[in-house]
Amino acid sequence: MTTNYYFSASTNAFYLASLRAQYATAGTWPADAVAVTDDTFATYGIATPPAGQARGVASDGTPTWIAAPTPAVPLKTQASNALAQAQQTVWAEYGSLGQAVPAAWVTYQTALRAIVAGADTTSTTLPVAPAT
Repeated sequence: MTTNYYFSASTNAFYLASLRAQYATAGTWPADAVAVTDDTFATYGIATPPAGQARGVASDGTPTWIAAPTPAVPLKTQASNALAQAQQTVWAEYGSLGQAVPAAWVTYQTALRAIVAGADTTSTTLPVAPAT
């Protein structure tokens, strides 16, 4: 049987067997590359993953579908979204009624603005929103 593809668990990637010599010459052939069937390559190398899944590596080193990782939302983006929500809340609860905005809400929005503007470079999480 002719092997057309190899799979490396360490790189979670497929390699064309016909290019093995070039990879070896370049020093990039993975030590853990194992031959796989054309069907395995078709399923995990070129097919569209099932919804919400991505190619990963099973405990035996073979390709498998795993839950796709959730992309991390940058803190600045989170702060920008939270600030927009806070502004809507403050307007609905206080501004639209002509009432003074409580100090806790002013402090909260100020902290969010500092994250959005890049003035606060030490925070790793958002401040907690005040109760309405």
